[in-house]
Amino acid sequence: MKTTIALITILFVSACVNLPSPTQEKEADYGPFPDNYQDIAKDYLMSELRDPSSIEIKQISEPIKQWIGDKFTGIKYGYLVCVEVNSKNLLGNLSGLRSDALLMRDDVVIDYVKDGTLISGMKLCD
Repeated sequence: MKTTIALITILFVSACVNLPSPTQEKEADYGPFPDNYQDIAKDYLMSELRDPSSIEIKQISEPIKQWIGDKFTGIKYGYLVCVEVNSKNLLGNLSGLRSDALLMRDDVVIDYVKDGTLISGMKLCD
């Protein structure tokens, strides 16, 4: 049993991805700049949030090159957009203004972080 656990641990650790170095960040392929980022963000939120008719978008930031990921899930490169949005919760009440993070690549949202804060505690949006 201990041997099995040890083997699984070794396989798990060896499958981990290293986080990018500053040089790798600089040389990475982030894809083309999303000229229509505002439309991409609005369309994505309208399709993903609970009540599309209640969504209030206050501001959409300019896209910046960003990577998101960790050693276990891998790294995604793209353009980060922060959206100040208010929408209804399960009870039908507006939840309050928050900054959601959307990572875009090739005119598609490839990662969405509600409230703009990763599980690690890193804030993507202010």
